[in-house]
Amino acid sequence: MINKRFGIVSAVAAAALAVTGFAVPAHAAARTITVWADDQRGPQLTKLIDGNTSIAPGYVIKVKYFSSLDALQSAWDKSTAAGGPDVLTGPASFASQGGKSGKLQYLRLLATTTAGIPTSGWASMSYQRRIYGVPLDVDTTAFVWNKDLFGTSAPATFGDMVNYYNTNKTAKGLKGGICAFEGTWGSHAVLTALGGGAWATKGANADYSKVVLNSPAFIANAKKYLLDSSGKSTGFFQWDGCADAFKAGKIPFAITGAWNFDGIASAKINYGLGATPGLTASTKGAQWVNYSGAFLTTYSATHGVQGGALKLVQGYFASAEGQLAMSLASKRPPANTAAASKITDPSTLAVGLAAQTGTPQVSPALDDKAGGSNWYDTLGSAYTDIFVKGKDITATLNAAAAILAKNFADAAANL
Repeated sequence: MINKRFGIVSAVAAAALAVTGFAVPAHAAARTITVWADDQRGPQLTKLIDGNTSIAPGYVIKVKYFSSLDALQSAWDKSTAAGGPDVLTGPASFASQGGKSGKLQYLRLLATTTAGIPTSGWASMSYQRRIYGVPLDVDTTAFVWNKDLFGTSAPATFGDMVNYYNTNKTAKGLKGGICAFEGTWGSHAVLTALGGGAWATKGANADYSKVVLNSPAFIANAKKYLLDSSGKSTGFFQWDGCADAFKAGKIPFAITGAWNFDGIASAKINYGLGATPGLTASTKGAQWVNYSGAFLTTYSATHGVQGGALKLVQGYFASAEGQLAMSLASKRPPANTAAASKITDPSTLAVGLAAQTGTPQVSPALDDKAGGSNWYDTLGSAYTDIFVKGKDITATLNAAAAILAKNFADAAANL
């Protein structure tokens, strides 16, 4: 959890923010505000705001979206003022990245804007006590199970899932037991269900001084539930390219976000939603919980549209009206509490409920590379070594933990 304090200025101070192009003569031709998004949010934003001229009078909004989040990240990394966006949408990790690089403009927010969104949302958008984005919606996952395979009731424990897989994998031609659709990011609920994870906690706060990926409890439970007697993978745990197998009815359990629910339904999977089962009926795995955001780039000033882009970010993306529209299109729980109170979709509500068992995702710590590679790459390499190459789990996780200890210590010094 980010526990640094950060300032939010008053409406008077916000009004003093110097932005170019804030006032546009009525006779002037509309200038274009370019918004970048990934393949999930992009089509939704295209329907909602592409071509809009009323959100920021004097400006026309143009949405450009990429083939994947990775493609968006790559384009953003390579971007310059010559072709970069005025507004960027995406994960909270963009806040720290953009704060470090100087590509994002920190925000001085109106009190009316901050009041509708929880402090945790603003914390996720902060870097070194400055806020770099507006939280849009809760970015997390939920546990999904195939009712036609396992039954109408969710498995009570992690062991129930493993027993089902071991009993039925041959007869039903199963290609795995549980699939983390989003790879290493989506697999955190499996780690925590078995006593592992990234860092320890002290009360409600993250304890970056203690890595728990290689905890004795996790190593013992991983050996018991994920490996066979020779230390090789049983095939139960899948995290790479397994979504199609779940949609084909060949994997009974999964962990994924609301953005994939329509695809699962389209595949005719009769599914249930909940939290990832833990080792006992009273415990649950804790998935990462974060926020997606909308960010004002410093390029917008160069393009002469910063005033309109600020109105888009603060007046639409942070508003109850805007977030309700986006949530209805995406099924993601909105960050704005007034918008959240109007949600009735069962899938959206279920994801919001599952998020209550989650772990706050502190992107600066997870993205830190002081040890040589970040959390996601380190974890992916460990998974490959253990579950594909059959390397010793204890030695592999100890080596990974040594990398992560350097990362977390470096991040903690700069949060």
